[in-house]
Amino acid sequence: MRPVDKAINLACKSFLIYMMGEEKGKIGLEEYLALDVEKARHDIVEFVRNEVKNFRKDGALIGLSGGLDSSTVAFLCVEALGKDKVMGLILPERDSSPRNIEDAVGLAKQLGIQYKKIDISPILESLGAYGLLSHEEASDRPAMERAVERIRRLTGKESPFAEQFSSIYSPTSGATAVPLPVANRLHAFATAKTRTRMMVLYFNAILNNYLVVGTTDLSEWSIGFYDKYGDGASDISILKHLYKTQIQRLARHIGVPEHIVNKPSSGDLLGMGMPNVVAIGVPYEKLDGILCGIRHGLPDQDIARRAGVRLDTVESIKKAMNAAMLMESMPLSLPMPK
Repeated sequence: MRPVDKAINLACKSFLIYMMGEEKGKIGLEEYLALDVEKARHDIVEFVRNEVKNFRKDGALIGLSGGLDSSTVAFLCVEALGKDKVMGLILPERDSSPRNIEDAVGLAKQLGIQYKKIDISPILESLGAYGLLSHEEASDRPAMERAVERIRRLTGKESPFAEQFSSIYSPTSGATAVPLPVANRLHAFATAKTRTRMMVLYFNAILNNYLVVGTTDLSEWSIGFYDKYGDGASDISILKHLYKTQIQRLARHIGVPEHIVNKPSSGDLLGMGMPNVVAIGVPYEKLDGILCGIRHGLPDQDIARRAGVRLDTVESIKKAMNAAMLMESMPLSLPMPK
């Protein structure tokens, strides 16, 4: 079994302990989440040191978003390599949340790492991305949230993202709730941003002989809530074996500022930092429980009851997981000729 699979299984077992705890006790998630945060910290730090050495690189480069995952990665990389061998790139653009930019700069200064703030708006403008949505449209969070709610009503599902994503990557799953031309415009608009960010990250990483350290977590990776060629691209990924709620605990343990730990996670693509949970449709605490139950083969009805969600939410998450595996397997290719 690969180390990452072992880590995923341990993470799932922790949540199953929580989910299958005595109902009378009503003991909270924190008590049942049996993650050894000190061991997790140690293992990640050693992994970063070893891989930087193995790849013969001079340091690590991180895209700093001002959010939980990238901030946790930055703290761990500084511990592993020292502040002089870690660089952060802050990549604002026309529709970025000012708060996220401020938090990213503040974190870089707190850690004492070298950082650059590079406005990627000119690249997106020249690409034509901003012609798809005006700044007023892209930054109107109430309108975005109303659109998500409309999708929720149309599909009758709690997780608009899971339904929409699975319909794109699994054609047999049913008709998409969003008309294809609209869905394609939004998809192109969002991925233009994530892939431009990654292009700038790799450009600077290669110039400095640094590894690009990914910030994807297990919760979002499992359901495809990332861009494979954008925020999902990296040389090493040091949080992909941990669920979002476990990363929150780890972040507190290593000293990530509390306002960042508590800030709702966001890709900062639309709605001026609109939280991911708006699109996902269920809180990360429930999503993580659903994912663990699915991975360990619990009956859907049991997962739904223990996680406190509707049965069709478990079904939607399962479809998204299947679509995520298909996305991960791409590009598809023909077999070698015999």
